[in-house]
Amino acid sequence: MLHSLFIRLLVCSLVSGLAGMASAGQKVDIYRAETLVKSQSESERNAAARASFGEVIVRVSGLRSALDNPAIKQALPKAQNYLFGFSYKSSPEKITADGKTVPAIGLQLNYEPQAIEQLLRQAQLPLWPATRPKVLVWLVAKDPSGLRLVPEVTDLQAMQMQAQYRGLPLSFPRMDLEDSLSLTADDLWALDVEKIKTASLRYKADAILVGRYTPYSLGPIPPAVKIDPLAAETPVNSEVAVTNPVSSTASSVAADALDATPTPVVQGPWLGDWQLLHASNSQVFADETPDVKSLFALAVDRATDYFADQYAIMPTGQGPQIIMLRIGNIIGFGEFKQAQAYLDELAMVQRMEVVKVNAEGMLVRLTTQGDVKLLMGTLALGRRLAPLQSDTMNETPAVAVVAGETSSAQGIDADAMAELDQALASEQIPGAQPAVAPAPDIGTIENPLMYVWQK
Repeated sequence: MLHSLFIRLLVCSLVSGLAGMASAGQKVDIYRAETLVKSQSESERNAAARASFGEVIVRVSGLRSALDNPAIKQALPKAQNYLFGFSYKSSPEKITADGKTVPAIGLQLNYEPQAIEQLLRQAQLPLWPATRPKVLVWLVAKDPSGLRLVPEVTDLQAMQMQAQYRGLPLSFPRMDLEDSLSLTADDLWALDVEKIKTASLRYKADAILVGRYTPYSLGPIPPAVKIDPLAAETPVNSEVAVTNPVSSTASSVAADALDATPTPVVQGPWLGDWQLLHASNSQVFADETPDVKSLFALAVDRATDYFADQYAIMPTGQGPQIIMLRIGNIIGFGEFKQAQAYLDELAMVQRMEVVKVNAEGMLVRLTTQGDVKLLMGTLALGRRLAPLQSDTMNETPAVAVVAGETSSAQGIDADAMAELDQALASEQIPGAQPAVAPAPDIGTIENPLMYVWQK
């Protein structure tokens, strides 16, 4: 009965888990830097390494202030010692050196991950793993001609360059007919969160960043409009009315998006108001800058700082943590090895030990850098494991009793389980008691984290 009950629970949880985890983090090459040089000489390459070393440290640590660390300052003159490879490529760009303009050569510098991570540990700086949240960016600008959904191409390039520097993967809406019918510039300016979330579903992002910006001369950016869908009349803001998606406003916005009509040149300073939607959290920040490029760079920095705080592995004096994890849907040797390899590759996992494998799943003991909350956030980004328990960490997972259940274990391949048992005999599995009991009441041997392996 227990086996069959567990299989039924897995099926229900798998469906709900897939619904809640439609998106997944994106892996970023955080240890690579690209620059332009005037020659392929060793001295030129070493100078480029010193110039790009800080970029890599900021990107890997997720910390803008990392360059002020004494250990990082000491390592900077020897930046070339942290390289494991480099390559050159042709470039159409020009570079000016010693008053002369010469053809530039593209240089790609690949830094050694283990060496960089060891340096960060020595400096007591955080490590933000390469799998990072993919952020969908909606932008709406207000200028003397009105609201516009699509910013200038240069605006997007400025945002992308800063996102690449910080290692935050961004995506942008297609601004096609489907987008214009589901979301208007008025909706974005009013920060209609429900419409924004609905229009964003098709892009399967991990977070949404909504940016509203306008020149200071046009006045302040209004607060979000609270929209009651049951109200008889739609509330109207003093500056903008929330319109129907198929209204003339939407049609004009869609036409503007398709036409490459240049917008009027507007002088700064610029005001920016940003809302970052991530899981059940909402972060709001506002800035004023002399130009739009600075406004966008600062917005990317603020969003990246938030995610680094959520997912970076912070050095602590507590030492390694022991977390117990039970994984369901392990019905064969293939799934067993895949789950084992996946957990082994997680940056925060120092050691992964298999405690037991049976028809109920696979019980493992993880020695981690970071607590249960960080592990759960990391697994959510990977999308290979779907949680069985409630989102509230302190709640104990509930198991419903199914009436009339038979004692046969449906869905479990007996031959596969025998194969697993034989494979485990050579795994040298340690005892079931953890060496160090974790502080939270979840993730222990008595109450392990419950997850389902996604094929």
